[in-house]
Amino acid sequence: MTRFPALAHPEFRRYFAGQAIAMIGSFAHNVGMAWLAYRLTGSVALLGVVGFAQLSPALLVSPFAGLLADRYPRRLMLIGLLGSVALIGLLLAGLTAAGWMNATLLVVLAFVRGLLFAIEIPIRQAFLVDLIDDRTVLPNAVALQSSALNTARFIGPAIGGALIGWVGEAACFLLHPCLLLAALYQLVHIRPQPRAASRPSGSFVQQFVEGWRCAFDDPVVARMLVGVFALGFGVGPYTHLMPAAVAELHGAHPELVGMFLSSAGAGAMVAAITLAARRGSLDFQAIALGGNLAAAVGLAVFSRGGLVMVGVAAMVLVGLGTIAQAVSTNVTIQQRVDDDKRGRVMAIYTAMFIGATPLGSLAFGQLGSWIGASGALLAGAALGLLGAALTAWRRRG
Repeated sequence: MTRFPALAHPEFRRYFAGQAIAMIGSFAHNVGMAWLAYRLTGSVALLGVVGFAQLSPALLVSPFAGLLADRYPRRLMLIGLLGSVALIGLLLAGLTAAGWMNATLLVVLAFVRGLLFAIEIPIRQAFLVDLIDDRTVLPNAVALQSSALNTARFIGPAIGGALIGWVGEAACFLLHPCLLLAALYQLVHIRPQPRAASRPSGSFVQQFVEGWRCAFDDPVVARMLVGVFALGFGVGPYTHLMPAAVAELHGAHPELVGMFLSSAGAGAMVAAITLAARRGSLDFQAIALGGNLAAAVGLAVFSRGGLVMVGVAAMVLVGLGTIAQAVSTNVTIQQRVDDDKRGRVMAIYTAMFIGATPLGSLAFGQLGSWIGASGALLAGAALGLLGAALTAWRRRG
């Protein structure tokens, strides 16, 4: 465990194992959600709406959820939130299997599920500090958690695409609650490190403003948060537009949707594991900028079609670049922010990273209905490149 010192901490090791299993089901679920939306209506715009419904709560709710992470027991909140997500998955599976699903109901359930995750994600990020007693290994814990998520991003979509082809979307929705049992089991048995039971002082509004001030008074954190938002808005919508883009470029094959998304997951997994295994000081600002460029270039290549294997390689680059930037920003924040403000600033990071994607999905989904999904992806890639250029300029200044 010399390369992965966070795994020497038993509570983190237990949590890591449960999350690694549960996240596979989450990414399989996402493929089922996108494919079902496209099958029900054939609308590229609806894919953008579903993506917006799933992720928009992260933009609106996560900054407030950070206050919960700073005030209340994180483990108990995670148990309640993930248990609720499992119930939503069972409901989706039952309605889909019975043939009672329609576009409106799908959007509503996507929003409810997204709302639960918008609260859960910043709590999950802040919870890492409760699992280890040596803060020097915190960057390794962040990178390892990201490696678990991105290994799931690689495995989950392939499983989801195969399940759709063999059984149907309901199987994707059922898989997630089953695998969530692993995470819930581990959370029940985890005993976090004791922490001071301090609550942020001042009114709710003052506490909220304090979190934003802490994030943007630090020029390094502020610059990296803006970079994450730009990439999330321009490149992030590919996950929701993928079914329509594949249908345009390669024909209606759900297996290819799963393969391309898994390819992005493979690149993300490589980036996360590489960062987790590196020891010593790293220039995370440079890594974030390089990731931004790689993701935008990869998406531009994918949007032009051609050979399937070229698309696979391009999506590997997209996943690698996106997670290189996201992990670098996450680690930088964890290292630079005080513990009593960690939950609030990590919630802002969640809003910037995940919350930008639904805005982009809505915008580029509508654009895709006019010029095609592949054209919309190319426009998003161009925006990602512009964001990288602006970030590089601000860094030099």
